[in-house]
Amino acid sequence: MSDKKIYDQVAEIVLDVMRTQGLLVGQWHLGTVDQIVSTTKLKVFVDGSEISQTISCNPDVVFGVGNHVWVIYINGNPRDKFVLTKRAI
Repeated sequence: MSDKKIYDQVAEIVLDVMRTQGLLVGQWHLGTVDQIVSTTKLKVFVDGSEISQTISCNPDVVFGVGNHVWVIYINGNPRDKFVLTKRAI
């Protein structure tokens, strides 16, 4: 098994545990960049979703496909999102 497959499986387990423990509740959510739309818009998989969403992002950060990011729900509203920055793994 390749290192990438092992990493992906461990990441999925961690996300699953975070979801079941209620750790993804609140303003801060985990995301993975699917596509760069523009310097101010990204398509992002949020909280391990299989469907990417178009979300506004910080134009001062250079994002790349596959980057892990922090998605903020503004005022806790899941319809009002913003990608603030990359996150360390």
